[in-house]
Amino acid sequence: MTSASDLIGTWRVTAFQLWSPDGKEHHPIGKTPAGFAVFDTTGRVFFQLSRSTAEGASAEEVARSFMAYFGKVSVSGNALSVEAEAGNNPEDVGTTQTRTIRLDGDMLTVGIPGKIQATLRREAKS
Repeated sequence: MTSASDLIGTWRVTAFQLWSPDGKEHHPIGKTPAGFAVFDTTGRVFFQLSRSTAEGASAEEVARSFMAYFGKVSVSGNALSVEAEAGNNPEDVGTTQTRTIRLDGDMLTVGIPGKIQATLRREAKS
């Protein structure tokens, strides 16, 4: 079973998908997004994600696609909950965002099955 301490470190976003109600998969910020999640030892997580210039996105497209939030994190079984303290989506601030997680070695999947999913790879310690 995954615990919050298992997640401590820096994770690079390698994929980000959404599914429409008809089951069609979408990549709203491209197939090679740029982003990180950092889980710290104080019980917080910091997410930042955007379109990547690697796919030819302009600086303006990167800025328009930028998503970020942070908050207190907890893990229970296969559920990750974040009490969003601040972020660029005002609707998230003050809410608790709960996602299903799966940790497999250095790969972490976070999402809501059938709706949204982010895949992250643990960054090597320097």
